[in-house]
Amino acid sequence: MGGLSMNSVYWGGYGVVMAAALMAGCLAMASTAPLLVVAALVAVAAAMFPALWSPRTAHWVPVIVVGTCAVSQVATFVFQGPVAGEAETWWLVESVGLMVLMVPAVRRPRGRTALVLTVLLTATITELPLRMVLRVDPPATFEQAVKLCLAWLLLAAAANGTGCYLRVLDARGSAALAAERRTQRLELARDLHDFAAHDVTGVVVLAQAAQVLVDQDPKRVGELLTRIEEAGRQALSSLDRTVHVFTGDDAATVRHGRHAGETADAGGDALRPRPRDLDGLKALTDRFARTGRAAVRLDLADGALADLPRRVSELGYRAVVEALTNVRRHAPGASEVCIAVSRAPHGGMDTLSITVIDDAPNAGAEEDSGEPGEPERLGGGTGLADLQRRAADMGGELAAHPHPSGGWQVSVLLPLVASGPGSRNEQDRPNG
Repeated sequence: MGGLSMNSVYWGGYGVVMAAALMAGCLAMASTAPLLVVAALVAVAAAMFPALWSPRTAHWVPVIVVGTCAVSQVATFVFQGPVAGEAETWWLVESVGLMVLMVPAVRRPRGRTALVLTVLLTATITELPLRMVLRVDPPATFEQAVKLCLAWLLLAAAANGTGCYLRVLDARGSAALAAERRTQRLELARDLHDFAAHDVTGVVVLAQAAQVLVDQDPKRVGELLTRIEEAGRQALSSLDRTVHVFTGDDAATVRHGRHAGETADAGGDALRPRPRDLDGLKALTDRFARTGRAAVRLDLADGALADLPRRVSELGYRAVVEALTNVRRHAPGASEVCIAVSRAPHGGMDTLSITVIDDAPNAGAEEDSGEPGEPERLGGGTGLADLQRRAADMGGELAAHPHPSGGWQVSVLLPLVASGPGSRNEQDRPNG
């Protein structure tokens, strides 16, 4: 549009139309009562006023509607005739203008204000025929006047219905937008809980270990500080990636020139993206072993990760992250964590099975010694509960309970064929 904003275009078009209407009105005043022409021009100007149709300027609606109705009522009850020239044409123009004005009057203001404006406009439109039927020569009969007023009342009702329909659409759109924003906030909270909290927990564990070793083995503290720095960078990377996913700023560079979601490898020399699905399981376990005190044993069956639906892979990865995070938080005595991934039939379907078991001392032993016990595993947050709901939505299941030989076990079964509500979408496509 040559650099012009749409707002400028609207106001420019409004000015052109109103200039043409004023010229026509001036020409018509020679043979038509000026009061009728003025009332019609005011109704047209009000109905086409650009600010009247914008949600951001709804405060204009009551002022414009009340002023237009006042001018029309004055014309109806002050005009004494005769009906001559183009009076009927201007009367019809005013009628159309008032009916168009009904739409924003119903659609934009709040409930009570909209109700008052609707009643005022309906009365004004219904009375419009009296201006003509009582001033023609000969005057119309009472029955004719009533019929014409009823016809205009029906037209006003149709305009009101249009405004109500648009108001309902606006409400639905606002509700959908609010729901979408809430969904995005929940997804952001999940990502922060599942990924950033995992890395931050690693920093805390290493810092605690450094405090213990600062007097016993000062030389190892330097090594721990290096690992703390690496874990901190991983946490920052998780935060960056999460933020940039929701802002859509995929091309924006972040700390030290890195892109969101990139992190250093074990040697710190190369950068690579960190997948948030089971393709990144090996890297996840390696990071956990480097930034914690528990060893990790990964038992990955042949072909277990081949052609996984994306939703299954992402949820499985989140479950492993949550299980490892809980090991750090609630099982500081664990010396080994075993992660087994395989495919197995379950309930007549091919499923992905993931099991995470730690060897921390059992609940009873910990409670006897005064240490935090295993029951706290289920009370530390909403991560597992949320994952259980999401697994159930996919037709799978997630369970967390003490392991018979000691420690804690988290088991996940996810069907490889979409079966839960809302499961048929683009994310069901295989990874890669």
